[in-house]
Amino acid sequence: MDEFVKTLIKDHLGSFMDKSRDRLALTDEDYVKDNKDAGILENRYKALSLSESDRMVIDDYVACLLSRESLMADISYLSGVSDCIKLLHRIGAIKDLGE
Repeated sequence: MDEFVKTLIKDHLGSFMDKSRDRLALTDEDYVKDNKDAGILENRYKALSLSESDRMVIDDYVACLLSRESLMADISYLSGVSDCIKLLHRIGAIKDLGE
């Protein structure tokens, strides 16, 4: 069953996941506030007088954090979908999983 779930996720959930998550995020007050705050802080950061090498280290660090968090969000979402499919199969709500 794990292979079926992996195939389902890989072949069918990518764009659905993005649309669903984006729709929820844009209506979440905390996310919207954090997003606004991030824009303000980015402008303050850009106004700092930093050397090019210092700015590059900070930019690389922030990019790494953002990438890691984005991947963890995807992993968490997909884990939830996988768990849901397995639970529905276990209780008999989904019959044939290509086994």
